[in-house]
Amino acid sequence: MAQTQIPGAEPTGAAAEYLMMIRYMHGEGQPVIAARLAERLGVSPATVSEMVTRLVREDLLSVDTESRQLNLSDRGRVAAERTFRRHALSEWLLTEVIGLGWADADEEAHHLQNAFSDRVTDRIDELLGRPPTCPHGNPIPRDGITPERPAGSRLSEARSGNEVTILRVTEEAEEDARLLTFLQENGVRPGHVFAVREVADHIGTMTLTSVDDGHAVTIGLVAAAKLRILDGRADPALFHRVPERARLATSA
Repeated sequence: MAQTQIPGAEPTGAAAEYLMMIRYMHGEGQPVIAARLAERLGVSPATVSEMVTRLVREDLLSVDTESRQLNLSDRGRVAAERTFRRHALSEWLLTEVIGLGWADADEEAHHLQNAFSDRVTDRIDELLGRPPTCPHGNPIPRDGITPERPAGSRLSEARSGNEVTILRVTEEAEEDARLLTFLQENGVRPGHVFAVREVADHIGTMTLTSVDDGHAVTIGLVAAAKLRILDGRADPALFHRVPERARLATSA
């Protein structure tokens, strides 16, 4: 499927990372100002200021004169969506075909997201069965349209005795490689169902038990707040499975 094109050179490297992060933060309902952007990206305010000036000059970003909030222009939104699509498809390819773990795949996808042409990206998309989300459950936009998904609620808000389905791991959680590894190793991934066994507010943890195999996992409430859930057992059709034809490495 042909994707929306961007007039002029498409942003790559650091510029693409900034646009994608701004898109993430807006999607989570967070006001995006330079100081928060610097914190999320792990760079200095001066570095952010320099990049923001460049992105505004290239008509990818605007700055509200009163609130100082950063907003993507139409061109910036398209660029961020195209980069995220390539990033998400790279993650599927690296995890389900090549067999990398979540954290390693996320790191490698940052390199690949600027390497694929539209033709290669479209072929990978078809090979993977056109997944509606990344492996962590965040929707993949295509040609300006983002699939409608349930909003879900924070895992940290679930109470003892509840049964919940993991809906997605937010982009904020994806920034923590150790957390990604912990979640994958313990099966806390989109589509998996858990019973909430205990919520220990006084020490800031909660314990979940997998309804499939009884495996118990204890997670901090701060980390749990970065995961989204649906109550009860969600429709399995919400969660993508890569076609068997694509599982070359993992089925070998």
